[in-house]
Amino acid sequence: MIIKFNEKEKTLEIKDGLKQQYFHMKMALIFTLINSILFPVFVLDEKQLKWMGFIWIISGITSTGILIYQILKKTATEKLHISDISLLKEKEIFGRKRFSLMLINGRSRDLMISKKESDIIEMKQLFEKLGIKTT
Repeated sequence: MIIKFNEKEKTLEIKDGLKQQYFHMKMALIFTLINSILFPVFVLDEKQLKWMGFIWIISGITSTGILIYQILKKTATEKLHISDISLLKEKEIFGRKRFSLMLINGRSRDLMISKKESDIIEMKQLFEKLGIKTT
């Protein structure tokens, strides 16, 4: 992951491939949603519809919920204005540190960083220098 600060535009440029990853995830969720609608209607007969239809309905509802969450609460923009960032959030999941930028509009931007402690320290120093709070 490469984070660069552009002083001229007062923006952070983040190049970590997250935009492409989110695009592929959204496409997979859309295909799952379409499949969960079409498969029970056109493929299953009445006996199979009782059991397999239930599984496809659960799958469709789950993919719809995740898709809505991805669209409304997450962002993968590669260029963020400093004024749009409210804080850097750090959380530990299963012993691994994860970072995300919380934006003023309520969305969050996940940061894909390496496991090296030096990269984490360098990133934190950059955000402290820019005046962004960390939690």
